[in-house]
Amino acid sequence: MTALVIKDKVYETATEGLHNATITKVEDLGLQETTYGTKDRARIIFRMDDQKDKEGLPVEVWMPVTKSLHSKSSLGKFLAALKIQAQGQFDLNDIVGLQLQVVIVQKEVEGKLYANIATVIPLKKNVVATEI
Repeated sequence: MTALVIKDKVYETATEGLHNATITKVEDLGLQETTYGTKDRARIIFRMDDQKDKEGLPVEVWMPVTKSLHSKSSLGKFLAALKIQAQGQFDLNDIVGLQLQVVIVQKEVEGKLYANIATVIPLKKNVVATEI
């Protein structure tokens, strides 16, 4: 009989501070239980264009959001910070490929270090995010 060995993948966290990033993917998480009840959620995945992991691959940061365009929701604030007008309806796949800057803050929870996006900043026109 063959042994099946499963290893937990260890993700490197993005360093704190300002990073050039690209939104690479949006995943639909469906309905999830939250402290505020059942919410329809999505995950926005950012590639840090200026930070690589030990294997030479770009570090990723995930931002979970409730699929709400309300101005007080995390998604509503995110889109407003990027100066994206989304009234009534918005296809999250439209932001895939968007280059921007993000400010990362790290937070330790139960012994694990997490990188969270504190702020997003749109790139100025005619500016391209640089990769290392």
